[in-house]
Amino acid sequence: MKESLGNDADSDEITASEKTELKRGELVGDFIFTFLFTFFALIAVIQVVLNFSGFTMLNVRTGSMESDYPVNSLVFVKKIDPVEIAEGDVITFVIDEKGTLVTHRVVAVHSEKQTFKTKGDANNTEDGEALWGNVVGRVEFALPKVGYIFMVITDPGNRPIVIAVIAVLAGVSFVWEIAGKVWRKKRKQGKYAAK
Repeated sequence: MKESLGNDADSDEITASEKTELKRGELVGDFIFTFLFTFFALIAVIQVVLNFSGFTMLNVRTGSMESDYPVNSLVFVKKIDPVEIAEGDVITFVIDEKGTLVTHRVVAVHSEKQTFKTKGDANNTEDGEALWGNVVGRVEFALPKVGYIFMVITDPGNRPIVIAVIAVLAGVSFVWEIAGKVWRKKRKQGKYAAK
């Protein structure tokens, strides 16, 4: 069965299977856009809420804390007063002037010197002393295997790319919607013109 989209029956006819394919394409496009847009929006909202709650999200880049925090785990670090940190806690701290962050377990607390002795769970040796003033916070929980995705999406250097992807998705969705409306309008006009 064929429907006419206009007066030229040879060039504007569409079969039922073509109509089904167009509808399927619309649904797939809408789903992909909605999923990706929601994904990016959700990450942005989560990051804002966690930042206001005193959390920092960081990607684990080395295996020094295996098996509790494997590479590419997303760790949630809560800002905390160093006085509240105890032996056995996992903390994130700055180790050098470049701002390099390390997430390791506290093996000793030296309150009089206001330092911590730390060690990566998978390391054989302890780290140098971490100053209380260099502590970012204590790791409260982690999500394995999502740290890399988070790092790519939230890296300030990637922000223009992320914004461009969102803009392209919005543009494609807009064009997709307009094309669908035009197609439906032509189809409707073709039905009435054929009668």
